[in-house]
Amino acid sequence: MRLKFRAVAIMILVLGGAWTCGGPAIAGQSQELLPEQSAAKAKQVLQQVITALGGQAYLNVRDSECAGRIWQPVPVGSRPDTTDFRDLWLLPDKNRTEYAVKREQTILQFMMGSEEARFAPGSATVVVFAGSGGWILDSKKHVENEPEDLVNAFNEQVKSDMNNMLRKRMNEPGVDVQYGGTDIIDLREAEWIEFTDSDRREMRLGIDQHTHLPMRWVVATRNPDTRERTEVIMSYTQYMALDGVKTPLSLELSRNDHKLSQTFLTECKYNSSLDPQLFTRAALEQRAAEVTKKGSKDSKSTK
Repeated sequence: MRLKFRAVAIMILVLGGAWTCGGPAIAGQSQELLPEQSAAKAKQVLQQVITALGGQAYLNVRDSECAGRIWQPVPVGSRPDTTDFRDLWLLPDKNRTEYAVKREQTILQFMMGSEEARFAPGSATVVVFAGSGGWILDSKKHVENEPEDLVNAFNEQVKSDMNNMLRKRMNEPGVDVQYGGTDIIDLREAEWIEFTDSDRREMRLGIDQHTHLPMRWVVATRNPDTRERTEVIMSYTQYMALDGVKTPLSLELSRNDHKLSQTFLTECKYNSSLDPQLFTRAALEQRAAEVTKKGSKDSKSTK
């Protein structure tokens, strides 16, 4: 297996742990509001968003288990690059993603946004992050530590995740929330809410003005050397109520004007009491031993 990582700290998660942007918000009502009024307006709109997402059912999500397929753009005439996956979250910062690879391909992980990994055909690869640790079970049945910069990128991603912000972070000291005004996104009337925190992260939420469901989550970063600004955008469509939580089944990831990937979810379960042991290196080593043992038995049975 060959890994190549291009670190860019972004949003994630669909679901927990992990959901092309319109133009800047129209300067209208937001400019007419004093900061205190803008903050109050933002909190009012965010309450509508939380209600639309399922209210207490959404706020009380402790874990999630989703499955689906990731698709990446390819040159015209090339074979579509898709990968099946199973994604587990134990909130707020434990994630396990299992990839079923049918042929050699580059995976743009929907949770990490800018991370690329090339896997051998026929492999089942598992990636785990848990706070300050990260591990990968590769196609050769080896368990390796993830590099420190990737673990740091994952934790940065958790801090700038939309669901984490809506469920918890927006009420933390040092997080400022302002109303960003109205806009048109995908020909629909929308509103923007702007978030900044004490570490100067800049995040924006684009909301359907009629359904109050999230349409866009934008995380802006600036290169400290070149001062070049980058926006990583997650777009959400095709919502369905699952276990009382409105869940987007289609998620599109882009950076500036470049589409990176699209994720289609086929199922999601919430609060199924996932075992914390699943999110450890020991669990991956046990999985590796089981796969090796099974492979040995299968090899003997064919002789």
